[in-house]
Order: sequence, then structure tokens, then C-alpha cells
Amino acid sequence: MAEKKGPEPRDTQSIAIDLSRLYSFSQEDVDLEITSTSYSNMAFIQVTHRDVFIDFLEMPGIRSGDRVAVPGTRIFMSFAAAQRLSEALTGVLEKVHREGGMEEYVPGGTKKGTGSKAGRGKNDKEV
Repeated sequence: MAEKKGPEPRDTQSIAIDLSRLYSFSQEDVDLEITSTSYSNMAFIQVTHRDVFIDFLEMPGIRSGDRVAVPGTRIFMSFAAAQRLSEALTGVLEKVHREGGMEEYVPGGTKKGTGSKAGRGKNDKEV
């Protein structure tokens, strides 16, 4: 009867892998790839001890029998990412408002020449 042999001994040298090199890149190497888009006219924000999450909702929803389905997308983020988002939104909205580029609601929209006025001005810039 043949004697069973164990596995061949392996070379047990260690190697170091620098993961930071795998995830470092320059700005020129980044191609933005947006895989989906959604519209939202309402957001519901919740905070836990670890994360912030925002439900971006499409109101008023779609009636199906006795129920109303409200389409939405939930985004989870860290507190640091939420703070950066808050600062960025505040800055952009203040700038657009200051330059008069923000949509305005004018009460009495049923009268001729009044209503919600929105549009792009000739000097609008992408922000």
C-alpha cells in the first residue's frame, strides 16, 4: 500500500501590499459615470448614532387601489459626508439666490402675468 504524502511545503515569504497605491489617483484619471437619475421634490432626513440617511421622494406618489406608492431613493452617508453636502448645498443655494437665479413663487398665479416664474437668465452659469 502506498504511503500518503502531505502537501508540498510552500515558500513562506511575506510580502507587503500597499493598498493606498491601489486607491490613489489623480483628478485627470476620474471619469464620472452616473448610472441612474431620479427626480425628487421632497426629502426626509433621519440620523442614527452612526449614519445619516436621506430619503429622496417623488410626491404626490401613485395611487394603486386604496394605497399610494411614493417612489424614492435612500442614500446613506457618514456624518462627515453629510456635513460636506450641507455646506455645499448652502453655498450653492445662497449664491444662486443672491444672483437672482432661483425659482420664485408669486402668489395669485391665476391672474394674467403672475404665477410661478422660472427660467434661465441669459447670464446663468453652471454651478
